[in-house]
Amino acid sequence: MDSPDTRPMPGPSRSTALQLREEYMLQTGLARPGADEAGDEGFDLKDLLAILLKHKWVILAAGLIGLAVATVDGLTRTPLYRASATLQIDQSTARIVPFNREGDVVPQDYDGMNLQTQIELLRSRALAERVIDELGLDPSRGRVTGDGGPAAPALGAASEASASAAAAEAAASKPQASGGWFGAARDLYERTLAGYRNLGKPAQRDRAVLSREAVVGGFMGSVQVAQVPNSRLVRVTVTSANPEYAARVANGVARTFIAMSLERRNESSGYAETFLQDQIKATKAKLEESERALNAYARANSILMLDDKTNVLNQTFSDTSAALAQAQRDRQKAEAIYNEVQRNPESAQQVLESKTIQTYKEQKAKLEAEYLTNLSLFKPEFPKMQQLKAQIAEIDARIKAEIQVVLTAVRAQYEAAKRQEEQIRASAGQTKQEVLISQDKAVQLNLLRREVDTNRELYNGLLQRLKEVGVTSKVTANPISIVDAATPPLFPFEPNVRNIAMVGLMGGLLLGLAWAFIREYMDDSVKRTEQIEQEFGLPLLGLIPQVSRKDLAKVDSPWRLIVEDPRGMLAEAYRSMRTALQFSTAEGAPRQILVTSTSEGEGKSTTALALAINFAQLGKRVLLVDADMRNPSLHKSLGVPNDRGLSNYLAGEGARDQLVHDTEVPGLSLLTAGPTPPSPADLLMGPRFLRLLEKSSEMGYDQLIVDGPPVLGIADAIVLGNQIPNVIFVVQAGRTRKSNIRNALRRMRLAGLMPLGVALTRLTAEHGHGGVYGGYGYGYGYGYGNRAPDAGSAQRLNTARED
Repeated sequence: MDSPDTRPMPGPSRSTALQLREEYMLQTGLARPGADEAGDEGFDLKDLLAILLKHKWVILAAGLIGLAVATVDGLTRTPLYRASATLQIDQSTARIVPFNREGDVVPQDYDGMNLQTQIELLRSRALAERVIDELGLDPSRGRVTGDGGPAAPALGAASEASASAAAAEAAASKPQASGGWFGAARDLYERTLAGYRNLGKPAQRDRAVLSREAVVGGFMGSVQVAQVPNSRLVRVTVTSANPEYAARVANGVARTFIAMSLERRNESSGYAETFLQDQIKATKAKLEESERALNAYARANSILMLDDKTNVLNQTFSDTSAALAQAQRDRQKAEAIYNEVQRNPESAQQVLESKTIQTYKEQKAKLEAEYLTNLSLFKPEFPKMQQLKAQIAEIDARIKAEIQVVLTAVRAQYEAAKRQEEQIRASAGQTKQEVLISQDKAVQLNLLRREVDTNRELYNGLLQRLKEVGVTSKVTANPISIVDAATPPLFPFEPNVRNIAMVGLMGGLLLGLAWAFIREYMDDSVKRTEQIEQEFGLPLLGLIPQVSRKDLAKVDSPWRLIVEDPRGMLAEAYRSMRTALQFSTAEGAPRQILVTSTSEGEGKSTTALALAINFAQLGKRVLLVDADMRNPSLHKSLGVPNDRGLSNYLAGEGARDQLVHDTEVPGLSLLTAGPTPPSPADLLMGPRFLRLLEKSSEMGYDQLIVDGPPVLGIADAIVLGNQIPNVIFVVQAGRTRKSNIRNALRRMRLAGLMPLGVALTRLTAEHGHGGVYGGYGYGYGYGYGNRAPDAGSAQRLNTARED
């Protein structure tokens, strides 16, 4: 549990650029509300690019796997060939009995309906079965009748047998009802199960019928019929694994369809010929009978059978009627002209066509123009102006006189036409009476004559049509023709390995991207350097890169990279962190520093050791204390024994001078953790550790760096923090969860602690440290005990067990 002694140690004042903002200082006692509750912001373009770079190999591997799987799938599929035959289907206008062709009404979309009808005929089952039989595509076909179908008795017997078997099975499978709710539920279950089973059972059980259905279904499924856009061409396409079979079937469908079309037309012509012959016989008999009746009636009534042209009375009446009609038209025309002239004589056509009136109007126009011109020079009372007015008035009088003359002439024409009409009408009335008397006598004659004429016309029309049908039936022009015959294709159209491979590649890439984004979404770790200040309000004291395997192989411990390669990325990073600490307060770097983290394995021990080495390189005497008595590691890194150490000193079992070990680094001493005590927190809360902190300067040490235990899970770090307020919080990029960081900071804040800043370890380019260190690809690994580098956690050190 946490230590009850939470008295904060007074620390130096902070007044530099790295100094914490006022709302985060310990003096306030409060942190900014909700600072550690800040959530993640949405992805921006930089985040997306970082995710792609981070998981580029996984995404690429997924794409390559998808490409490989799709390619193998495409190459192992059965190749399919496609052959096409093109037909031209013209519009057919042939008629069997084309009576009254002028009265036929053809729909506007007749052409489209006719073409669609032909396309549906190409897709019909009848055509499919005929092609199958003609090409011998049904090996199980038994005895065939003349029309290409199975023998009717066999099919009927099979159908009856199948129906009987189905009825028997249905009766046998029908559940027996039982009483009670359980019986009703069981009955419903059995009926539901039986209905589900019947969904996949065919109504016909005969093997020959089922085999035929399978052959026809497969054939119709392999044939596609489609219209070529904006044309009367229809393309018949057959898909098959055999190129010769595809071409043969496509041509067979085209030829059979043409043959069936001709057969249908020939059948129609034969039926028409038979029908016309029967009608001609009946019409001929009627014609002969009507002629005999007409002749008998004329002889009995002493009537000469003359046609209309030789009938003088009828001809006179016709001429009189025509003359009367013409007179009526002339009178109506004259009357209309007369009325128009009376109503508006100025605009009448006769007035407008009169040359005399037009001449007068031209003269009047000239005088009026001259009058208007002189009006600008003379007054209306001027003699010349008065003279022009008189001339204009005289011309107006002449125009009116001429118009009256025209009106009189038009009236005379009208009256003449009216008298002529009356005379012709009287003559027509007299002739009409005479014709009526004649028609009364020849009513029956006309009836008989019309019957004879009708029968004769009908007979002649049927006879003519019979001759036409006889000729056209032999030379019928088929509107369907083959434009392009199908040929065996050279290459398969499926599978399209390129398209399948591209689909597989895109699918793999999409799955890889989905995996990457899901993993990033589920990953709650710190992935970018700017998240430290944005979400936690803590300054970044150090950005520690991740070391490559190649650099780790050169040394037996990571701290040697700092000593042996002072210009390396790792040494530069820790020197930068040391410089930041030197400017963290007005007096310079804090003399006592505690290094901790949220949990083990985040690099706090390595950071504490590296800082101690860097301060020692400045010529200071540094005491490095391993206060993580539960999981010590510094003695392994520096190669010193751990049989006695801090735990012995805190327990009062030895003097502090006897427990401190010198190291290979000049100026650096190490106080190991010692044997693990039963309760490290109780020892750290005792007075001896505080005395060690106070007496370290008397021992000659300028700097005291304590490697503390993690914050979460144990109370040791809180106890140490209340005695050493200058805390460096270590966070591993890409591993430490933000929720753990918030929990650790919340726990520290409740104890009155606030870190100086954060050291972000194991940074790579994907974490956004490239700009800080010049974009080099170096990394920093951490060792954990004597374990070998883990293949799943690349770049870990194998020389020191941390945390």
